[in-house]
Amino acid sequence: MNFVKYNNLIVRLSRRQILFNLLVVILLSLNFAGCSDNVRPSSKKQLAQFENAGPVHPTQGMDRLLKSTSHRASYRVMPGEVLELTMPTILQIVTAEEEKGIETNAPYMCRVNQKGTITLPVVGEIEATGKTLSQIETAVINAYYPMYAINRPSVYARLVERAELLPFTVIGLVNRPGSFEYPHGVQYNIMQAIGFAGGLNQDLEPRYAMVYRLNSEGNVANATFQVAHGSELQEALATYIKPGDIIAVEHTPRTRTNAFLNRIFRISAGVYLRAEDLWDND
Repeated sequence: MNFVKYNNLIVRLSRRQILFNLLVVILLSLNFAGCSDNVRPSSKKQLAQFENAGPVHPTQGMDRLLKSTSHRASYRVMPGEVLELTMPTILQIVTAEEEKGIETNAPYMCRVNQKGTITLPVVGEIEATGKTLSQIETAVINAYYPMYAINRPSVYARLVERAELLPFTVIGLVNRPGSFEYPHGVQYNIMQAIGFAGGLNQDLEPRYAMVYRLNSEGNVANATFQVAHGSELQEALATYIKPGDIIAVEHTPRTRTNAFLNRIFRISAGVYLRAEDLWDND
């Protein structure tokens, strides 16, 4: 150990430490004196408007028809999907002329519209979105029987075209920003979506996230949610994202100050503590 070199280092450290501490005190004073996030979570009215927007589904082609009937008990139908309902042909008759040459059963194709309904002959619209195939079968039967059918009909529902879901994207002050698949039949809230991106950047401590959503008219809807401090997370936990959503954990004045202080601490650690300053290489 070179003690002369060590003493010189102590002197340099003392001077630098005084200047560094003074700078930190000034910065922290500015930070706590009024450098806040300057962000407000969305109101109840804004959240309601946001919930009614989207998602937008890309166009599907018939080459995407699915022949599998698995997951009937768990899969829930979504807007844009096509169903095949196998049911008595008599239920599909709209005029008396159509009665000639009818078969016992025949398939009826229908697409779930953006309102979440399908249209049945004679009956009209019934709800379909969010229901399993078995629940849709029951709904179709109840729509015809007993008002339009003497006997309870047999109905079999099959999914033949699934909606092509867009991924959701998380950007900004998270550990692993990117786009993530949104599987059929599941729902993620905002906190879970951020979890896919590795969680919030703990060095910068962001508290808010903006969610952007494209509605069917091509306009962008957005809402702000608090995503840090447990007592204020109700909206973020209760709000489910939709396919195509972009969750942006953006900078605020407070996070920018945190970033600056973080750089200062890292730079100072690299300048002051060098192994070659403490040990004699001879």
